Amino acid sequence: MGMLGQPQRSDETRGRRGVGDNRSAGRAWLLAMLALCCGGLAAGASMPNNQPSVAGRQATDAERGLDYILNGDYIGSGIPRSLWDNIMRLRDAGPLAIERFGSSAGLPHDLNGFTSPEGVEVVAGANCLACHAQMFDGELVIGLGNSLNDWTTSNAGILKAFESLGRFQFAQGSPERIVFDRFLRGTKALEGHIQTPFRGVNPAFRLEEVAASWRNPADLEWMEAQGFEPVETFVASDTPPLWHVHKKQSLYYNGMGRGDFRRLVQQIMVVGIDDATHAAAINENMDDVVAYLESLRPPPYPGEIDPQLAELGMEVFETNCASCHGTYGASWRDDDPAWTYPNRLVPAEEVGTDPLYAEMLRQSELWKWYNDSWFAAGQGEDASYAQPKLAYVAPPLDGVWITAPYLHNGSVPTLAALLDSSRRPTYWSRSFRSDDYDLDQLGWQYRSQDAPDGAPKTYNTTVPGYGNGGHTYGDDLTEGQRAALLEYLKSL
Repeated sequence: MGMLGQPQRSDETRGRRGVGDNRSAGRAWLLAMLALCCGGLAAGASMPNNQPSVAGRQATDAERGLDYILNGDYIGSGIPRSLWDNIMRLRDAGPLAIERFGSSAGLPHDLNGFTSPEGVEVVAGANCLACHAQMFDGELVIGLGNSLNDWTTSNAGILKAFESLGRFQFAQGSPERIVFDRFLRGTKALEGHIQTPFRGVNPAFRLEEVAASWRNPADLEWMEAQGFEPVETFVASDTPPLWHVHKKQSLYYNGMGRGDFRRLVQQIMVVGIDDATHAAAINENMDDVVAYLESLRPPPYPGEIDPQLAELGMEVFETNCASCHGTYGASWRDDDPAWTYPNRLVPAEEVGTDPLYAEMLRQSELWKWYNDSWFAAGQGEDASYAQPKLAYVAPPLDGVWITAPYLHNGSVPTLAALLDSSRRPTYWSRSFRSDDYDLDQLGWQYRSQDAPDGAPKTYNTTVPGYGNGGHTYGDDLTEGQRAALLEYLKSL
């Protein structure tokens, strides 16, 4: 895959046809309880982001990578399938968004079935697609950050009941009990630490931080006592799209994930694996996983695009936005538009967006743990490390039309409001239906409120870490320029 190329928008990479929203009541409780989620990959101006070349990473077979994402054992442990089947007989899991095969047959797209190292068939989740795939107007779009998830509630009661069932069914010392206890160990450690103040934001960083605090960094063994204290107050984030990966030289919103992407994306396993030997076996599949991530492209805008207006918008974009966000050409008149992307970090004080998330990542002991851990033990191209900055990466804008809400904390409901800060609501709510999208304003249909109501569906931008200020560059444009720019952004 070269630096110049036509976006690959096959049925495989843009998503699968689904039936219903990603909010099935039959499994929502279980997903929250399992709470094993991918670390948030982020897109990507003044601070250079000097990272190893994208071409330096080894990519092998994208199809095998997708198969491993859908069926692999990277989550490490899970619920024995026999217990899962007994429970699900009592519940209607709802329609499936994609058809599953083999050990994952009959499971929703956000859970995996596999055989544990002990030889036990398990159901585990949430897999990568729980956070990095979303229903959009009845279709599952793989790679789209899921802004419909709900992490606002505690599931301590459900977890306790589930623990009692498993310990009743599996004898002490049996392979099933060993696997189940390892699963419980990780999920119980997370309980009470990952609730978010409202729906739509993701606690991926917190998941990893809490789980890592219980592991020896060198051999990844679970310890009897925490090795470090997680930060007192955490900020959740929006979930960025995976189709940015092929342009990226670093991961995460503050660009702190450096070097070998294979180990960086493997951090999902830190909750449920056994040890470093287990991690090394999983790592053998990561070349293929990264190859699949680099093959992803966004779905095309489904409406009509005015080519004349978009042409004017491209001029506005290249004058005002390209130095940070790159260039994309004109897809309406070129089957193979050239693109560039600078991979630049922008200091938080310069861009003006809420700095608390970046501050939290710098204050956390997680990045020091990572740099002392098995994940960072590689050499040469296999090396990875964490280097947090008080800055945010200016992301690529491929498929930006579908990636609402905007900013790193998901505080702005539409792209039109992002380009005109006077239109950004302080308190706003949405239906969380996957078909409730505004294709003109490019974002979620929302209702602005005069005051917070405490409801999970209401975003409150006065909560520390969730402010909607900054990135006011669009305020200097005329209404006509903003309209043209919005039209051009539909084409990316």
